[in-house]
Order: sequence, then structure tokens, then C-alpha cells
Amino acid sequence: MGMEKVLQSIKKAEQAAEQTLSDAQSESSRILSDARKDAADLVAQATEEAQTSIQSTLDAAKEAAMKNVNTVQKDGAKAVKSVESDAGSKQDAAVALIVERLLNQ
Repeated sequence: MGMEKVLQSIKKAEQAAEQTLSDAQSESSRILSDARKDAADLVAQATEEAQTSIQSTLDAAKEAAMKNVNTVQKDGAKAVKSVESDAGSKQDAAVALIVERLLNQ
């Protein structure tokens, strides 16, 4: 009978070891699944943050470009007015010079 108890103890130990192994494999699978989910969540979050950052940078660049465009337009308009003013003040002299040269021919 002693041998039978030893065999039963061995069998129980083997069953317990198999259960422990099965539990460990299940836990390993769960941990791996959770890690994959967490990694996917981190990638999605990083992508979203990157897109937000890119959009913010683009908006700031667009705003700066528009300010430059407005400044260039104002400077250009001033230059055009200055040229028009200079041309207007010299127009009478140019007409007089042309008339004089035509009459002196």
C-alpha cells in the first residue's frame, strides 16, 4: 500500500504541475494580449498627438506666411503710390519736353 500512495502522490504532483503550467500559459497569453493592446493604444495616441502637432505647426506657418504676404502687399502698394506720384509730378515736364522737341524739329 505504501507504493500505491507514493504513486498517487506522484500523479497528484504531476496533475498539479500540469495545472500550474496551464495557468502560467494562460497568464502569459493574457499578459501578451494586454501588452499588444497597450502598444496599439500608445501608437494610436502618438499618431494623434503627432497629427495635432503637425496641424498646429502648419497653422502657425500659414499665419506667419499670411502676415508676410500682407506686409509685402502693403509695401508694394506704397511703392506703386510713390511711383505714380513721381510719374504724375514729372508728367507735365515730360509733355512739355516732348512738345518742345516736336516744335523745334
